[in-house]
Amino acid sequence: MSATQGQARDAIAFQLVTALENYDQAATAMVAGWPDLERYHEASAQVETIRMYCATLPELRVQWVELLIAHSELVHFLWRVQYGNQEAARAEVGTVREHHSDCVAALRKRALRYLARQLGARGLPPASDLAR
Repeated sequence: MSATQGQARDAIAFQLVTALENYDQAATAMVAGWPDLERYHEASAQVETIRMYCATLPELRVQWVELLIAHSELVHFLWRVQYGNQEAARAEVGTVREHHSDCVAALRKRALRYLARQLGARGLPPASDLAR
């Protein structure tokens, strides 16, 4: 990979970290305002942005798929709360949301580790702070 390609992938990884922050906020708003479809569409658009970034970074594919599944499970859960057995579903909200948050954090951590390795390999200033 050329230096230019490497720099482009680094930029994408930085953008991914920002997109994950935006998505996390959108997902939190979606849960809080359910069934506000505008908030649902915003979170879904953020998922699509994350997908585009992760498509160029195969090192992150496992964490990306885990997040995609967690997002789908979260949305399914919210519909169950709205239209299904509300009492049983409400008892699970903490577990579902925690798993979803863990998946966001795992992808963010993996992206930061990727950046730390890439920047370190180029002899740039210590990037160890990124991986924490």
